[in-house]
Order: sequence, then structure tokens, then C-alpha cells
Amino acid sequence: MARRPLRRERPAAVPTADGPVPGSQVRLAGPSDIGTVIELRHLMFEAMGTPAEQLLDPGWRSEATRWLQLHLEDPRTAVVVATAGGAVVSCAMGQVVDLMPSPVRRGDAGGLLTNVATFPSHRRLGLSEACVQAVIGWFRECTAVEVVTLNATEEGSAMYERLGFEVSTFPEMRCRLDRSAAPEEDDA
Repeated sequence: MARRPLRRERPAAVPTADGPVPGSQVRLAGPSDIGTVIELRHLMFEAMGTPAEQLLDPGWRSEATRWLQLHLEDPRTAVVVATAGGAVVSCAMGQVVDLMPSPVRRGDAGGLLTNVATFPSHRRLGLSEACVQAVIGWFRECTAVEVVTLNATEEGSAMYERLGFEVSTFPEMRCRLDRSAAPEEDDA
């Protein structure tokens, strides 16, 4: 199968479209949406059990804001939002990551689906699902990605299964590297 090259322009496969409820739209995020995307990211981490003291640390928010400012125009990233009444209420993000080919993914482009969240007042309306479908469409149309992975909450698992995701036999594990102490400089 021929690889679909990564396009170098802004992803065209995520056109603004009507959302699943009257008055809603699904579209690519822009710079003015960054603050709301960060708030939704907070909700996602809260749902995944991140300790409150970590969520309240302003450092991650400023770093995430800077990251979004740098990556919103990156052709390897698609941040999709759903609006209701003109306000962003849901989002999902796709990233193309370089990976060594494997038996389940022959190409070197892996897909990562993250930042799927909806404000409580707009849940169960299909807005997250519409955002995820738009991101999957972007992966399919604008990238060479063959496999998309995600970390799902129990609450979101049914939606992901409806969209074709399967439980992996390889659970994610993490090793946190302490970066708090700067290495000593050698004066020699």
C-alpha cells in the first residue's frame, strides 16, 4: 500500500461543519480557543484521576498554552473544537508521532488521540464524538497514519469502541524522570 504523504499545509480535511445538535459547529481550533482548550484539558485530566494539587499548578497551563501556540499551525497536529451558541464546549486533538514500524503498524507514522473532553453542561449530546470523528478523518485524509492510539477513561470507552477502537493487549506504563534538579556544570 502506498503511503499517503503528510501534507505541509493546514489540514484541509477538517472543514467547519454543522455539529450534532442545532446551533453547534465542529471546526479546527484557532488561537482565540487556546484558553478554553486548556480548561477542557484540565477536565480530561480530572476525569483520569490526576491529583488536584497537580491540576492546580499554574505551570502546566502556561506550558500547555505555549505548546498550543506553537502547534496549532503544525501539519502534524489537528486540534478540533465543537461550539454551541458560538462558545467552545468540546475538543479533541490528533498528533502524528514518529514511531519505528511494527507488526501492527508498518509505516513510521503513529497517531495519538488526546484531549477529548466536553464541559459537563454539554455532555451526552454527541459533541465529543463529532470532534473525534473529525480528528479520525484528518488522520485518514491528511496523514500516513495507520494506527491511532489513545488512553480512554471508563466513561469514554463505549464511544471509542463505536468508532472502531479496540482494547490493546499492551497496557500503558509510565516512568517519571525527575527533571527538578539542573545538572551541575563542569568548570574544567
